Formats: sequence, structure tokens, C-alpha cells
Amino acid sequence: MSRGLGLAQRFRSVLGLGAVAVAVALAMATGVLVPLEDGLATLRFKGVQRPTSHQITVVEIDVPSLRAAGRWPWGRDRFATAIANLQAAGAKVVAFDVDFSAPAAPEADRMLARAIAQQPGSVILPTFVQPASRADGESKLVETSPLGGLSAEALLASVNVPVDADGRVRHYAYGFGEAGAYRQSMAAALAGVPNQRNGTFLIDYGMTVTDIPHLSFEDVYRNRFDPKAVRGRTILIGATALELGDEFATPQAGTVNGVYIHALAFENLAAGRALVTPPAWITFALTCLLAWFLRAEAGETSLRALSRRHAAVGVGLLALPVLIQDLTPVSLSVAPLLVAQLLCLLWATRAELDRRAKSIIHEREAGLLHLAMHEPETGLANRRALLADLTTRMGGSESGALAVVAVGIDRYPTMRGAVGYSLSNLIVRDVAAQLADICGDSDVAHLSTSVLGLVLQRPDLGALMADLERLEGLDPGREVAGHAVDVFLKLGVSHRISADQDAEGLLENATLALDEARQSNRRVVTFDTETYVDPSLNLALMTEMRRGLRAGELALHYQPKLTAADGVIRGVEALIRWKHPVRGNIPPDSFIGIAEETGSIRELTEWTLERALADRALLKAAGHDLMVSVNISARLLADRGFCDQLRALVAGKDHGLCLEITETAVIENPAAATAAIGGFRAVGLKVSIDDYGVGLSSLSYLKLLDADELKIDKSLVVSVTESQRDRLIVKSTIDLAHSLGMVVVAEGVETPEIQATLTLLGCDAIQGYLISRPVPLAELTPFLTAWRGDEARQANERAA
Repeated sequence: MSRGLGLAQRFRSVLGLGAVAVAVALAMATGVLVPLEDGLATLRFKGVQRPTSHQITVVEIDVPSLRAAGRWPWGRDRFATAIANLQAAGAKVVAFDVDFSAPAAPEADRMLARAIAQQPGSVILPTFVQPASRADGESKLVETSPLGGLSAEALLASVNVPVDADGRVRHYAYGFGEAGAYRQSMAAALAGVPNQRNGTFLIDYGMTVTDIPHLSFEDVYRNRFDPKAVRGRTILIGATALELGDEFATPQAGTVNGVYIHALAFENLAAGRALVTPPAWITFALTCLLAWFLRAEAGETSLRALSRRHAAVGVGLLALPVLIQDLTPVSLSVAPLLVAQLLCLLWATRAELDRRAKSIIHEREAGLLHLAMHEPETGLANRRALLADLTTRMGGSESGALAVVAVGIDRYPTMRGAVGYSLSNLIVRDVAAQLADICGDSDVAHLSTSVLGLVLQRPDLGALMADLERLEGLDPGREVAGHAVDVFLKLGVSHRISADQDAEGLLENATLALDEARQSNRRVVTFDTETYVDPSLNLALMTEMRRGLRAGELALHYQPKLTAADGVIRGVEALIRWKHPVRGNIPPDSFIGIAEETGSIRELTEWTLERALADRALLKAAGHDLMVSVNISARLLADRGFCDQLRALVAGKDHGLCLEITETAVIENPAAATAAIGGFRAVGLKVSIDDYGVGLSSLSYLKLLDADELKIDKSLVVSVTESQRDRLIVKSTIDLAHSLGMVVVAEGVETPEIQATLTLLGCDAIQGYLISRPVPLAELTPFLTAWRGDEARQANERAA
């Protein structure tokens, strides 16, 4: 294991070094580091400043000289006079950075030629390479030289200045061309550098341009200068006036005239300060060595030591090049090294932070694991811990009987409200300790607020059942913190009956069994797969229902309501029906309850309301203006969004809707039911209390609710002809409803005898199979038409 970790660490180290090397190589190749290198070079030049040698004096063709002459270009006689005056003052060499390639006035050219010939070889005239157009339209580089008559007794030197890709001057050339076509640069010629030397050097801007002695050309021409300024010196004549445009950008000295570039290069050569830069491959090799030295090693150092180490390297990278440049004409390229150090610093910092993070995680792992596997309030193992233990047991080699037990504490919220949180947590821990004493090797987990869980694993089913009986027989009486408390428990048990069961499923089954025990008020319930309905099937059914709504599989059937007094049908109840393409007719009880539990009831009810409105409009168009009753789920009464949407749906319309709300819905949430019914009635909706007699039938709720109709449940109607007690109940209900201004409808009427009895008792309307089964809209219209015809015929018979 350690060997594998070592290999992984070495691989990460090599990978990191490779990344640093690639990043630096790309930066060097793309020129990204040039601005940084310029800044560092400027710092070195400021740190290693050197005085000029005063071996050269620049004669400036400046603005005063141009104004004095009155025109440009000048006549060559002015340059002849300047040469004579300078040589008379003792100048060693006179060099020009002025173009003499074009002919001027013949006499002036002859004067300049004679002045040059006075001291053959002591005057240097310029040449320069420039592009020239050919006859075929393309361009080539040609060398422009002075006139032959001028250059016969003079030396020639190139005044071309190498410019880098960014337009700045950093280097100076010794010469241009190859043997046979070689031309020495002006500075090299003035400094006496051996001929035929090629290559460039880095200009040492530590020598400042302002330190180079200079004279105005006009002063030289008028012989108004101190001979000491030129005696024994090299003289370089060139343009400095802005309008002549002989300027170059430099990274350290700003904009510098070309004549001063040559003069500064001469000073570098004369002082042996022609700086050389190591080749790029050497710089890159040094960068790789530095990266290797600064590489991050796991656990090697701390951040403080790392900072000291990099600080020392950084100081060295800044100071050592200055020292080297001060002692030797060598200018190191430091930017790649600094970038490599920065990358290594980031790499090492990240590695150290990762190491610290792992250390912190390792140090706190036990605490975090405990928090993750235990409930904070009771300190007991939690659901996750129980699942881990169960998974281990199920995957082990030990055979025998295994069961998961969910233990629920009855009336826990009430008890917690009575004794407080602290004591209720003590009670939970006390129950857990007692369960652990009985079960021995099983850890008791705190699954939820009032539910504990444990795993029982015994050699055989008999031993397992014996322990379950001991759990069932636990004494509820216990003493906690000096207080006597009765704690009643209920148990949900899930046995492992097959090898393909998983831990999560067993625990969920035990919890479902506990829920059943609480609902049925039994002490122990064992999970039975035969009676269990998989919740995923319910969700699948709701998905199918939504699809069926869109596909037109669901429809409304209508059951008429007959007015008892005159036999006229004035209303119908809308009942939903679902014909599944595969499963056939699905009873409403199979999906409406699930829709309520899963939250799909709103979508179903909204569809029902829209369909009922559309169907009523069709009935009205056919001559049947009926009240249509629609059932509203109890859950929707508290849904403000649904209530608002329903009111908006019917506002201002001849809707003819009656909303049937179950009596149990009113009893479960009277405040929400009262508010919702008031809102419905405000927009003209009729309200009916459905299934009256199924619940507790509180008279106080009937008094509070402003309902239009009361429907007596079938359970009271079916025996009204046989039971005097039921007749009394129905009669009192009818009288009470009439006194509250409500119409009474009896549902489930199947015989004429029941109809007659209800009519005698004062019931206003009846509904049931005696009148009609629920029928689709296509059958309802002809039924209503036929019924109306029967009514007319009976009326005629009575009249006759």
C-alpha cells in the first residue's frame, strides 16, 4: 500500500514538473514574458548604472540648426564646413548618420569631397538597407550608399538599427550581411570592432543617453564650440529634431534618437559592456532545474518553511542577475525563472493546503463519523448506523433467523409536551437501554422522534420469536430522573424471508408494520407482503391517470336527482369513470384515494370542473337546464390557490354548479371549510354537505356552515323502511336541515318503498338506482328527454 502511495506521489511530482515546464515554454515562445523581462531589465539597469566614457560627442542636427539654415535638406557645403571645424579642433573621427546617397549641388558635393579627402579614413559615411520596388511589382532589400565621389576617401558603416517585433530597440548589431557583402555597423566601426563579426548584443541602458556629450550643429558650423569637447574624440553627427523623424522606442529609456542609439552602442562596446544573453535553451534548462529544486513533496514542509524557502529564492533571482551584470557583461533572462517559481509556489501551496485538509479530515474523522452515525439529542445510533449494521449482518456468513424491529413510543408528542424535551430524551434513552438489555448483541438506533429500531439475529426462528415475545411483554412503568412514567410501546416486525432482500427494504417494511400497529391499535404487527401495496405502484397509477386525462380515457357519468314533490329531474351528480386501455374499467375508489394522498387530486378535480361546465352547456343547449354537482376533496378546501382558481373559473358565468363537500372534511378542518364555502357562495356556487351520517354529524358544524343542500348518506337510507330508529334519525335530520334553510337529498334510493317513505318524511329530492345509474352524457340527454315525456303524459292523465 505504501509503495503504491509512493509511486502515486512521484507520478504527481513528475506531472507537476511537466506542467510547469510546458507553461514556461509556452510563455517564452509566445512572448508573454517580454513586458516582465523589460521591467526586470530596467531594475537591473538602474541598479548597475555606469558613467559614459566621454570618448564620443554627438553633434545634433536640432531645431535651432534647422531654423538657422532655413531649409532641409542642407547644402553639402555646410557639412564640409563642419568637418573642417571639427578636424581643426582635434576630432579623431567624424561620422555621419545623414543620408548622402542623392546628388546635390555639384559645387557643394565637391566641397564635401575635398573636406573628406583632407584626412582620408577619418570620416565615416552611412549606409542603410531599405526596401526597393522591382519592375515586377515585388520589393527587395537594397543597400543605399553615399555618392561614389563622397565615399572614395571615406569609410562606410551601416546605420540600420534592429527593431524587435514589438517595435522596441533592445539589441544592436555588429554588422550586416555575409563575407563579400558585409557591412559593419556604425557603433562597431567607431569602436574598432574586428570586421566580419556578426550577431547582436543587448544594449546596456545602464549608461544613460543624457550623459553623452553633445553639441548643436549650428554651433559647430559657426565654430562656436569649445575645442575640448571634440579634441581626441569620436564625433557622430545625426538628427535629433522631431520633424526629421529619426526616433526609436526603447523599453527602458523611452523614445531615443537614432544617433544616440549608435552613440550608446559605441559606449557599450568601448567599455566592454556589450551585454550578452544566454541562449533560450540554457534559460529553459535553468528553469527546469529551479522547478525541480522547488517541487512540492507531500508532507515535506510547512507553509512557513515554504514561504522562507521561496522568499530566499526570489531574493536570489532578483539580486544574483544584478551582481552578475555588474561584474560581467551578461544579462540573465529572469522572467522565466520567476514564473517557474511562482508556479511552483502555487503548486507547493496547494499541496500543503491539501495535506493540511487531509490532516484535519483525518483528525476529525472519528468525531464526524460519530455525528453522522448518531442522533445528537439522544446520542443513540441513527438510521444510517442501523442500516450499516444490518447490511453487515446480511452479508455475513452467519446463518439463522433475522428480523428488523421498529419500536414506537405511544403518545410521544403529548408526553414530550408534558415533561419537556430533556426528560423525553432521557425516556428514549431509557427505553433504548432496556431494549438493548433484552436483545443483548443488538445496537438500538433512534430512527425518528418517537421510533427506535434494532436488528435481531438468532440461530433459529424459535429463539427469535422468544426475544420478540420478551419485547412485547415489556413493562410500561419506568422511573426517569425520579419521576414515574408509563411508556407504552408498539412493535413493527419485518422478517428476512429471502436472500435478495436488502437492508433498506427490511427497515422500511418494519416501519410500515409499525404504522399499521398504530393505526389498528395493536401491540405487535408483522409485515405481510400479501397485504402490502408497493407505493411505487401508486405513483405509477397516478402517472397513468395523468396520461389518461390527456388521452381522453377518463370521462364523467351523471346520476340524476329527482325532486320528490313533482317528479322533475332538476339536477345531476358528476361521477368520474376511468376506462384503461389495458386494465379496463378502474373503480373510482382505486385511484381517487391515491390521488388525494399523492397530491394529484387537484389536477383531477380541475379537469372534472372544466368537463362538467362543458357538459352542462351541451345539456342546456339541448333544452335541459340542470344543476350539476361535483365532489370536492377535503384536502382542496385548505388549498387557497385551488379555491381562487375555482372562483375565477365560474365568476360571471351561468355555471349552474353545486360543490359537494363531505361531512368529514368539514369536521376535520372546520375553519378552512367555513372560509372556502363562504368564498364559493360569494361567486354563486351552491354548496352541498355530502355523506351526512358517516361521520360524527356534529350539529354545531351544520349551524356554522352556510350550505344550500344536505345529502343523507346511503347507510341511513337503506333501512329507513325497516328501522324505526333510522326513520327518526332521518326525520330529525330533514327537519333540522329545513330549519337551517337547506334542501335535503337522500342518496342510495333503490326501491319505491324507500322513495315513498322519504317523501313522507319530507325529503326534497332522491338519488339512486331507482331513478338511474350513472350514465355518460351521450345517454343522459335521451334519458332526460324520455323522462320529460313521461312527466307530460302523466300530467295529461291526471288532468283527464
